[in-house]
Amino acid sequence: MLAITGAFGQEIIDLRRQMVIEETVARLGFRLYRGKLKNKDTLLVQTGMGRQRAEIATQFVLERYPVAAIISLGFAGGLNPELRIGDVVVCSLLHGQLGPAQKKQKLGPLAPDANLLSLASQRPGGRLGSGVTVLQLNSSTKEMQGLSETLHADIVDMESYWIARLASARKIPFIAVRSISDNIQSSVQPFDRILDSNGELLWRKAVFCFLLHPWYLLNVFTLYRNTRLAKSNLAAFVTDLVTGI
Repeated sequence: MLAITGAFGQEIIDLRRQMVIEETVARLGFRLYRGKLKNKDTLLVQTGMGRQRAEIATQFVLERYPVAAIISLGFAGGLNPELRIGDVVVCSLLHGQLGPAQKKQKLGPLAPDANLLSLASQRPGGRLGSGVTVLQLNSSTKEMQGLSETLHADIVDMESYWIARLASARKIPFIAVRSISDNIQSSVQPFDRILDSNGELLWRKAVFCFLLHPWYLLNVFTLYRNTRLAKSNLAAFVTDLVTGI
């Protein structure tokens, strides 16, 4: 059985629409869809954002289902200036970081399954790169440049490393695939501060923030455009990858 995880509903919605769903489970802050994707037994999991949510959902799935491989997918911030909005990156190496970039509190890197990486690298529409998973994502240009310089990573997210570590402990093949929704050249603020762990807008914080910084409202349209392109490209790539697994 293949497990596919994403933090937000928007990251997995296109795949969910393609699935023949046989069971839906909602508990402990996450949502799970069991069924078939491209005629393959699949678990599609909306984990919620961040380390704790990702670990709770992944632990639940690994303890209760015969998972043969895991794909962690979702949006990511681009650290490599060559990356553009909508680019799909297959992580050839994952770093984990527990503190601010300047303190370099790094965890040992994790490599994806060699067979999955080989399959993914043969699919059109993606490129290889390294990723770093952080506890809290700051979309400021300074913070993103710090991650790029200290860890030599191409992308940043908040879930992949924690899921990879659980998979690695159980010797389950794992790979992370991410699509760029934000980058150093066009950092979309302040959404790292006004979204909850499900990706939903915290209205009180949002209203206060937009009253103080009305120009941030322009970023709503930028974020919508970015995520729409990112999710379309991500779904197309992962669907193609699933057919080859």
